[in-house]
Amino acid sequence: MGMTLFLHGQEVSNFFGLFGNNENSASYALGWNLEQSATYCGLLTKEIFGEDLEVSAVEIALQGHDGDGGYTDIEMKSGREFHAIVEAKRSWGLPGTAQFERYLPRLVSGGAKRQRLVSVGAASQDYAQKLLPSRLGGVAIRHFSWGDLQNLARKAETVTTRRDEKLWLRALIEHLKEYASMTRQNDNKVFVVALSSAPVLKGQEHTFIDVVEKDQTYFHPVGDHWPKEPPNYIGFRYRGRLQSVHHIDSARVVRDVSTCNASWCKTDKDHFVYRLGPAMRPAREIRTGNLFRAQQVECAIDTLLSGAFDTIKAARDETKRRLSDLD
Repeated sequence: MGMTLFLHGQEVSNFFGLFGNNENSASYALGWNLEQSATYCGLLTKEIFGEDLEVSAVEIALQGHDGDGGYTDIEMKSGREFHAIVEAKRSWGLPGTAQFERYLPRLVSGGAKRQRLVSVGAASQDYAQKLLPSRLGGVAIRHFSWGDLQNLARKAETVTTRRDEKLWLRALIEHLKEYASMTRQNDNKVFVVALSSAPVLKGQEHTFIDVVEKDQTYFHPVGDHWPKEPPNYIGFRYRGRLQSVHHIDSARVVRDVSTCNASWCKTDKDHFVYRLGPAMRPAREIRTGNLFRAQQVECAIDTLLSGAFDTIKAARDETKRRLSDLD
């Protein structure tokens, strides 16, 4: 049996995990690899600027301080050739226009021939492109998901022949696993929703229950009383009781969900479309309890699957109690 390292009670699987699992930790890991691996730096620079550029003299700055008191997560500079400012978000959240506007004077004053503002986060490129402007003050804006950067590291790891680069890139790939997924993998809360037996399309037989049981998917609006970020687990209740809990294996944002499945209704605003993992059934019957008909709740996964509670409401109350004890 091998040795295991824990930090604040959480297992640390690689060097970068010693810095935690927040945005700074991912930024530090990314910055370190850009400096250690010319292969990775070259690949990312090409993705940002759309052309092969010399990276032998690139300067990587982490948490750069500006005169207005702000900090940039990562800056990539190579003299007068190129300058990119990277703003990293751990979640699906995106930088606001005001935040990027604060970085413009720094780019302009640097005088580089090629300038970019770069957003990095859990959100996909398709989702980010709908919300971020393509340019700001004449400077192009690019977005990458953590999964994009992880895939780029995999490519660099296969290309480079240097053993030290491979070791650092493998550590980065491992570290970004949690960021590339929708939410923290150690988040054990289940988002429980009610499913209707009504048809998804009027006059058809395919129901909302069928979307889960037959299609192995689920969809809901982004925000507007629904999650703004995909949860880790989702549970479904219908016919008066909890039916199943699923890990969300993947998520994407779609404007019209009928383009995913002809049996689904047309929609005209952004929806998360989830691919569900196998169903996990509760150890015994768990009734809904005194919840509103369509009420959405969050419950710790063990409170739903262990059989320790008779109702979803009781599981929800126990979850709230545990969280309050942490405050």
